[in-house]
Amino acid sequence: MSDEELEDFEPDQDDLEKEDDEKETEEWEDYRKEGEEYSEEWMPTPLTEDMMKEGLSLLCKTGNGLAHAYVKLEVKERDLTDIFLLRSYIHLRYVDVSENHLTDLSPLNYLTHLLWLKADGNNLRSAHLNELPYLQIATFAYNQITDTEGISHPRLGILDLKGGSLGPATQASLLLTRACLLLPQPWEFVTACRPASVMRTWAASGWA
Repeated sequence: MSDEELEDFEPDQDDLEKEDDEKETEEWEDYRKEGEEYSEEWMPTPLTEDMMKEGLSLLCKTGNGLAHAYVKLEVKERDLTDIFLLRSYIHLRYVDVSENHLTDLSPLNYLTHLLWLKADGNNLRSAHLNELPYLQIATFAYNQITDTEGISHPRLGILDLKGGSLGPATQASLLLTRACLLLPQPWEFVTACRPASVMRTWAASGWA
């Protein structure tokens, strides 16, 4: 076979580069589609006993004074989608579940001694909870909350809803009933805060 015939069998360099580009494009498209699927629905990540052990602190007497329990929990930035386990930790008073992927806070209904709650940066569309008799500070900043249904705690003095989607009328009504607020634009400000008991709770939480 002559040299000219061998040259005819050599692949064209432009064709090889074109094939490589097409392959990279296909791989990138597959990666992008996979990323979109995960972004639309986070993988289930429930709160576990190991996470609880790492996040619990502040040992105090229980309400009846006859025993001790940890009353502070911090489990932020854990990609959590489920906090069902909290139903069993009824003595918690300070809870930080911020920067997760939570859509439901109902397990907190069992924490009847709760004083302070931080649930910023989740996927909440509602902050609905049963009436918690001692809750004084609640922050739900940077969620997707559109109404205030279920935010009716008798001692609630500080409420943070900034970065949410509340309408102006709802925000205005809140201003008449709450002494200390952080609201979405155009009402983003803090009014004069309620009495020292609320501020003591804020300081005791350690996250002020």
